[in-house]
Amino acid sequence: MLDLFRKTIARYNMLSHGDTVGVALSGGPDSTALLHGLLSVAEEYAIKPVIMHLNHGLRMPEADREEAFVHEQGRKLTIPVISRKVSVPELWDRERGSLEDICRRERYRFFREETVLHKIDKIALGHNKNDQAETVIMRFLRGSGLDGLKGMLPVRDGIYIRPLIETSREEIDRFLQSKGLSYVEDASNKETVFLRNRVRHTLLRELERDFNPRIIETLSRLSGILRMENDFMEHAVEACFRQWRIDPSSGGMAIGVPKFKTLHPALQYRVVKKLLRGGLQVPKEIGYAHVEAVVDLIHGTRPQARLDLPGGMAVYREYDCVTIRRGEIDVPRPNKSPVDKKKRGLRDDKRDGNDYDYKVTIPGVIDIKEIGRGMKFEYVERGRVDFHDDATAFIDMGAVAPPLTVRNFRTGDTITPLGMTGTKKVKSIFIDEKIPSRDRHSLPLLVDALSVVWIPGVRLHDRVKVTDTTEAIAKIEMI
Repeated sequence: MLDLFRKTIARYNMLSHGDTVGVALSGGPDSTALLHGLLSVAEEYAIKPVIMHLNHGLRMPEADREEAFVHEQGRKLTIPVISRKVSVPELWDRERGSLEDICRRERYRFFREETVLHKIDKIALGHNKNDQAETVIMRFLRGSGLDGLKGMLPVRDGIYIRPLIETSREEIDRFLQSKGLSYVEDASNKETVFLRNRVRHTLLRELERDFNPRIIETLSRLSGILRMENDFMEHAVEACFRQWRIDPSSGGMAIGVPKFKTLHPALQYRVVKKLLRGGLQVPKEIGYAHVEAVVDLIHGTRPQARLDLPGGMAVYREYDCVTIRRGEIDVPRPNKSPVDKKKRGLRDDKRDGNDYDYKVTIPGVIDIKEIGRGMKFEYVERGRVDFHDDATAFIDMGAVAPPLTVRNFRTGDTITPLGMTGTKKVKSIFIDEKIPSRDRHSLPLLVDALSVVWIPGVRLHDRVKVTDTTEAIAKIEMI
């Protein structure tokens, strides 16, 4: 076992010279073999082992006896022991959910906190080849994809290491017997109430007996192959993000629909999954169904759509752009029929309480607080007219029908676009220009008594264009 133990450490570069290594010691056979395996390479790597033990408060009083056994091992081997006791039953009473998930969460919280407090470089875990096979089967039964079927990583986050991950349980047992090492048996490992135990004692034994006597080796090899392929996919996703300049951990990000559609379907799903799960406190909230819904939205025929996902996340499709935002406040949006809307006086284009209307004075500046922008007005000489800036308009004040105001969009607004003779609904222009529905109501419009005069950056009314006979020219610019 020790030769394989050393090879695994070297293959995955698990240890650095002088590391302080926290050894997760439960007192069972695997963790006991782990501890003595690390002691066998302690001089070679000049590592400083520290025993770490978390008493979950389950199976009392056996759990206290296991904790005492761990402390006794520390005294015998003159290795410091860090231990903590929590009451998982009390946590489970308050939170419910999965008992296994609570245990795992508390265990890793213990590791994280003590690692910082005691300046521990690595934490060694006792998972072996059989554990890996069980994990692959459990994730397969849950419908996991490539990311799940890769199994447990030999090294995770550069901190957690699994030197026994290529060692079978039988090899561990032979090592313990040859060294005469004592350990404690966890009676719960035989309880079939836990899925892992049913897989271990029933399913794997049947597979080994009736289908493949080397099933453990086969599944371990499979996890290694899938781990490499998954790593390749992750690198491909990261390359997409670098090319698109996307940070998946940010509160909001946007991707172009045409670029997204050029990706292989497998990569599309992986990109969306990374975007949705990046930065989430509880990544389990996002599952395959959510990823599939976003992919369907991107490939759908609706130019504008919205999805509300767990964790206050919203996904917007706005023509050729898909935006993912976190921290959105979910507002109930009843699905009213056109008849209901008409009866209640509701319109798709109107949002109560967000209207604004400012009277224009020239010269002057209007601070549009509702959108955090402003509009500046001044008279200019003909020589200062420059039509190359979309954020600036020049209008013939003699063609304006007072009063001149700045306000947001209203249902029924019209304009005669520059160079045209007939009127056109502003809403139709918004659609033509692919301006998202959620932005239309806040977009400032310059309006006189007859119609919309200017849609900043979009259209100017033909009626107010500057001509050779224009006497008073007003310059309007967004600021």
